[in-house]
Amino acid sequence: MNKAYAPHLVVIRESISAIEAYRPVDQAAFLASPVIQDAVLMRLQVIGEHLASMRRIDEEQFADVADDGWFQVIGLRNVISHGYETIDRTRIWQMITDDLDELNASLAIFTND
Repeated sequence: MNKAYAPHLVVIRESISAIEAYRPVDQAAFLASPVIQDAVLMRLQVIGEHLASMRRIDEEQFADVADDGWFQVIGLRNVISHGYETIDRTRIWQMITDDLDELNASLAIFTND
C-alpha cells in the first residue's frame, strides 16, 4: 500500500476511537444530546475528509481496495459540510452502532503491507 496513506489512517482510527468513546448507551440518549451529535458528526466528517484525501493520493489503488462504506462516509462528509440541517440523526445512530466496527475492520487491508 501507498505509505502516504499512513497519517490519514492514524487520524481515521483516532476518530473511530473517539466516536466509540462519545457514543452513549442508547439511541434516546444520543438523540437527546446535541453536543454528542455534534462531536460524532465532526469525527465522521474528519473520517470522510481523510478517506477522500487517500483517494486523491492514488485513485486507482483506492478504488481497488476501498470498501463501499468508505464511499458512503466520503459522501456523508459532504452532507455534513454542506447540508448539516438535513442530516438524519437516527441514521447516524445506526451508522455508529452498526457500521463503525465494519469500517474499522475494513482498514485492516493497510496492515498487510
